[in-house]
Amino acid sequence: MSLETAIFLSISSIALVVFLIVLIYFSHRQKSQELELEALKVRESNLQQDVEDEVARQLKDATSRIEVLEAIVTDKKYELTEKITRLNQ
Repeated sequence: MSLETAIFLSISSIALVVFLIVLIYFSHRQKSQELELEALKVRESNLQQDVEDEVARQLKDATSRIEVLEAIVTDKKYELTEKITRLNQ
């Protein structure tokens, strides 16, 4: 093998190795970005679920308070107390 062929093969081999390293680097970088995006989507989904759960909890609490207030207002003793209070005024 001639010296020029050996030099060409050496340079070609080095260029190929550099090309493969760059290819692996960018492939890994793309995969990392895809994983980060997936993690962000999962976090966003979890946050959305947390918000929905909190809204449902607050609605349930408010509904139960309204039911208690309705029970108090429709109670016969409450009506009687109101009438007595009005008469005393």
